[in-house]
Amino acid sequence: MLVSVPVAPVLAAASGWSGSTAISPVGHPDPTRGSQLNDVAVNASGLTLAAWDQYRYDIGGSATIGVAVQTAGRWGAPLTISDNTGFSMRPKVAVGADGTMAVSWTYQDPATATNPLQKIQVAVRPAGSQNWTRYELASAPVGGVAITPPVPVAIDKDGNVTATWTLWDGARHVVQAGTLRKNSTSWDKAVLSGPTDDGLYLSLAVNADGDAAVAYSLSPYTSYVTGTGVEYVYRSRSSSVWSAPVRISETMLSSQGYITDPQVALDTAGLATVVYMGYGLEATRQDASGVWTSPASIIGSTILGASFLSPDLAVDARGNAVVAVSIFDPTPGVDRASVWVSRGSLDRTWSQAERLTDPTVPVDAYATRVAISPNGNPALVGWIDHYHGVAQVSKLTGSLWGKATTIGKSTAFSSFQEVLALDAGSDTDPLKTQAQARAIWKSAKSGTQIYVSGYSQ
Repeated sequence: MLVSVPVAPVLAAASGWSGSTAISPVGHPDPTRGSQLNDVAVNASGLTLAAWDQYRYDIGGSATIGVAVQTAGRWGAPLTISDNTGFSMRPKVAVGADGTMAVSWTYQDPATATNPLQKIQVAVRPAGSQNWTRYELASAPVGGVAITPPVPVAIDKDGNVTATWTLWDGARHVVQAGTLRKNSTSWDKAVLSGPTDDGLYLSLAVNADGDAAVAYSLSPYTSYVTGTGVEYVYRSRSSSVWSAPVRISETMLSSQGYITDPQVALDTAGLATVVYMGYGLEATRQDASGVWTSPASIIGSTILGASFLSPDLAVDARGNAVVAVSIFDPTPGVDRASVWVSRGSLDRTWSQAERLTDPTVPVDAYATRVAISPNGNPALVGWIDHYHGVAQVSKLTGSLWGKATTIGKSTAFSSFQEVLALDAGSDTDPLKTQAQARAIWKSAKSGTQIYVSGYSQ
């Protein structure tokens, strides 16, 4: 059952959140009027890395990746980290406890190029360095039914960088991973998907000690007869070898729908939580012995034609979990989306789904994101209120979600343009209260600019 939780009216930035600050130059909007993606990561000391898409179409068209770094409370000048030609898109970022930073993205040659390629690229800045080194991890021809999603990247406490991606090999999308060990200049690479798997919509998790996990769903295009599901692959902190993929969800036949959008997170013991879209938003978790719980729907809807958008998952070091999703209600006279959330406890059970936005007022909420610091506090849910054109965040205090805090203005002319990134960092010790959080989002009233707000406690 879904439960509606009353939320107070919108407030000005407060409760530890700073005012919003622009960290990028004013750029061109995406000419297709789609979302320009962004990402942010912060560690316990407040070192923050932000990245975003940058479009140009006055010189024939191109896309680049912009980045900015915050150190000791100050944002440095933004820089372009990718090539200035072709199309570099869909950035993901990570910051390690030691200060190592990484940015990943997908690149595609212009269509006019001879034998155009799509490429997986990552830039790494080691701890203590001011220099970025760019790597090309894989490439494949452009064309056919190739789909190249974002490239998740993560860093453990020792500065080892792991990235995962999927590329079309002419017959299927092959899920792969690469790890750059600290002080190395070469990547250890591995194929993760099974020999017949066509893997899409992948997610990566790496905990502080270096345990790593990848979840991916099977493509509905090649699994039309056999059905779709979620596969899970794991690498322990003491090994460089990935396990064989294991099916952890039910198998959904095409006559019923598709399983998509898996998200994976690891606690400090290396135990996983995975959520995915199936019969509503579903979840499965590993218990203390590593056995998976039966897949269960944790956020559903009885509204005919309801759409689930931007599901997200976060887990703290002990295994407390938060998931959120935006659910659009197409009922005539409603036609707006609300934020729903559920919490996973240490016994692997889930709380009853709660609505964080007030259904009695015109709030139209998209781009749901969640973040939990490793010590468990703060736990945050953020979203973009399309109706009012603002970015908002709710904080968990005890077992109650707080008032919606407005942290800045955002785009407000179509829901699919709303993009928000949210992260929280702290020591893993639950007795230590110091923590940092950062949120970044796009405003495109005139041109495009990236804004940030910070939280500390």
